[in-house]
Amino acid sequence: MNSNEIQSLTDRELWTLKEFVENTLRKSGAVLLELYGRGNRKLKFDDELVTEAENRAWDIIQTKFDGSFEGHGFLRDLTDDQLLGPGAPRFIWIVDTLDGAASFQSGMPVWGISAAFFEKFWPVLGFLYLPVTGELYSAYAGKEAFLNDTPIKVRQDSTIDNESLVLVYSRFHRDFTSNFPGKIRNLGSSAGHLAYVARGAADACIMKNVTVRDLAAGSIILQAAGGEIRYLDGRPFHIGEILDGHRIEDPLIAAPKGSCNYFVQYFQKT
Repeated sequence: MNSNEIQSLTDRELWTLKEFVENTLRKSGAVLLELYGRGNRKLKFDDELVTEAENRAWDIIQTKFDGSFEGHGFLRDLTDDQLLGPGAPRFIWIVDTLDGAASFQSGMPVWGISAAFFEKFWPVLGFLYLPVTGELYSAYAGKEAFLNDTPIKVRQDSTIDNESLVLVYSRFHRDFTSNFPGKIRNLGSSAGHLAYVARGAADACIMKNVTVRDLAAGSIILQAAGGEIRYLDGRPFHIGEILDGHRIEDPLIAAPKGSCNYFVQYFQKT
């Protein structure tokens, strides 16, 4: 059985839902911008600021959804028994109200709000909004991906040279050595990294210690744009593996479909 066989929403319903979510993310993003960069400079991580920001964004999202949809659930509200039991909601949302919290606190621009929509555990829609840059990514799972309603695709040229770009996670340098000829950067947001690969701004990204909240929306956007996520040993990664919320300790790589192995050869575990 594939996702098309279980999908019960019409194209018009999906388009209406997409428009609703995009408007909601923009509203929550506007609220977050009021707190952006206002972290306590004496603290490495300002928990008070981040918690306030996440709560404000969540209040907007939950209020909008609760007043508009019945039978929809949020993964964060479901226990394992509720998620896997016979009474599990048909429609489930996975939301990250602040991906890239450290960047948000310090005034760096790459942070955002992501939302992924699943029907019977199959991905249907993915969204990522980066308020500072105004980038709104969206995707119909397995079909099309967009940046501000303009179609996007992963890089088509597989040539690796000194202009190639791979995005990596924090403390990557502790885990790997590299002879990669291009640029290696960390921009501070897992979802943002996936979106940049999806639109061809980066060739690939390497991730570690991530959860379903970090990956759900970005993986939908990436795959719709022609990319894929794999473990570094070549195994395919499926977002359904981590719906229980556990962290992925093994590194993952996201790249244009069929090219993950080209990048893996340049990185060696320490």
